[in-house]
Amino acid sequence: MNLSDSPGFRRLRFDRDLKAFDGLMSLFLSAPQRVRASGKKVVAKGALSPVDLIYAAGALAYDPYTHETIVHSVMNEKFNIVNDAVNAGVSSDFNPWNLVMLGAVISKKNEVPIDMYSTACGCWDDQTTKSWQIMSQATASPLRFWEIPRFSPEIEGWAMGYLVKELQQLLEWMTSQTTQAVTDSTLRDAIRSGNMLRLDMLEIMKLLQLPTVPISALELYIIQAVMGDYAQDPLVLHVQYRALIEELEERITRAIPDPGVPPKKPLRIYFMGEETQELRVWNAIEDYGGVLVGLDTRLSLYYDLVREDGSPIENLARWIWKMPYNLPTVERIEATIPYIKTQNPDAIIVSSVVGSRNLPGAERLVKDLIRDELGVPVLFIETALPLENIEKVEYQIRAFIEINR
Repeated sequence: MNLSDSPGFRRLRFDRDLKAFDGLMSLFLSAPQRVRASGKKVVAKGALSPVDLIYAAGALAYDPYTHETIVHSVMNEKFNIVNDAVNAGVSSDFNPWNLVMLGAVISKKNEVPIDMYSTACGCWDDQTTKSWQIMSQATASPLRFWEIPRFSPEIEGWAMGYLVKELQQLLEWMTSQTTQAVTDSTLRDAIRSGNMLRLDMLEIMKLLQLPTVPISALELYIIQAVMGDYAQDPLVLHVQYRALIEELEERITRAIPDPGVPPKKPLRIYFMGEETQELRVWNAIEDYGGVLVGLDTRLSLYYDLVREDGSPIENLARWIWKMPYNLPTVERIEATIPYIKTQNPDAIIVSSVVGSRNLPGAERLVKDLIRDELGVPVLFIETALPLENIEKVEYQIRAFIEINR
């Protein structure tokens, strides 16, 4: 696979020496061909909506939020696809991830054929709900939402009972669409496959705790993003992750630093908040003297393992209820801080995206919590579509690193 074949990727600096990454990117980009060859039903789901239930029902998970955006907006720089969404009546105030995804589906340019839509409704803005409704209506495809109760320790007993019923009804709905019955056995198998990938990601995060970080920021972001749908094949993705881990461990043994990291001691940066389409941010962190040692954009998908003993649906419900992304802002930060501490950061970058301000909507609160718990400086950035405001963001990153390095 030649990453320079697309105009957007030509603007980025990839680590050409990291051989295992080629396999991961090939797996990601071959999704359309593999899905069609499988003959299985495809369920479009939100980027942070759990995946295990879909595989337990014999279907394939697909994260169009990530895949359609990276292909259309990042790789091919086809920004006019946003107009297809707006011309169909979608608000231009939607964040660019949703606009690109909606534009692709509404104009029938989506990479992967979608049979049905289902995503979790947790503690985030209404754009997720509206986007899935619009896509379902535009394609006349079935839609199922399921709700995650707002986290509060006082209602745990009630919340668990409610969420178990939600998951049971979701599985019944998917069974009616796929004709494959979901049993405790198929659910355990799906959880076990997911736990393999969660362990892989946690192992990669441990490697970033070392003084010499063995992987570039851009590659780290992309390999974590693939967790959104397990690349339609959890077992193959696990093999790819293991190959990557072995290569990174070999780098550490040979004490080979990541080629993108400056030889001078870099500023160790942890990235929080919204994902960015402006992938040049990752190169900029390294260009100006930083190194990425962790990010929480997909942490909720691998923050912990799902228990494999006992009732699988109850175990999955409890894990889902405690996903950091589903927690209120204060609890989310408090739950994330232990993971940040283990990565030994010198500074934090909190990201927001135009049209969607999740953590940065409470900037002062976030900054105070991080300062009190970690005592490190914090930079807030905001991005939009690729190339729209990269000069401003690069200037912010450069100044931040120079001041704190």
